Amino acid sequence: RVGPERYPFFALIGVLAWSFFTNSANMSTRTMIDGAGLIKSVRFPRAILPIATVLFNLAQYLLAMAVYMPIMLAVYGRWPALPMLAFPAMLLLQIVFTAGIAMLFSVATVYFRDIRHLVEVSLSVLFWTTPVLYPLSQANEPLRSWIRLSPMSPFVVGYQRMFYDGAWPDAGTWLIAAAYAGISLAVGGAVFLALEDRLG
Repeated sequence: RVGPERYPFFALIGVLAWSFFTNSANMSTRTMIDGAGLIKSVRFPRAILPIATVLFNLAQYLLAMAVYMPIMLAVYGRWPALPMLAFPAMLLLQIVFTAGIAMLFSVATVYFRDIRHLVEVSLSVLFWTTPVLYPLSQANEPLRSWIRLSPMSPFVVGYQRMFYDGAWPDAGTWLIAAAYAGISLAVGGAVFLALEDRLG
């Protein structure tokens, strides 16, 4: 099967969330290198550079949601549901998760330039382990458990539950999303702070 009913609506939810993450991750690998001149000439918290990249892509994501979501709801005759109020909370977790990844990638690329290419390839593989273009329920049970643990899966599944199903994300989805956000920020922030003084 290609996908569920109202497939364009379903796919749009995942694609927009995925684009926010992948654009932030890819752009973060160039922030320190492209901003080398600024880093050497002005003293400021270096974390501003990768975080600014995340915020830039966040603004684009929110604008796209503001344009496309009302259109999709109108086209498919859906009324805004109460679970959609959980969107800011899930989005906040994704922002924290993405910021941690961005800080990690930005500083790692300074020391290992090939990381940007590895990130591009890894994100391509990660896309297919995330239920962006297919519903999680379509996978068989053993595979479904692994897909749920893919880093972007809890966020995408959460958005699909809110907007497509009109239901609250389950506790497991929230727990995994919160765990990834916390781990990402802790690891990315720790690595960035440890190497920040060596950047110039």
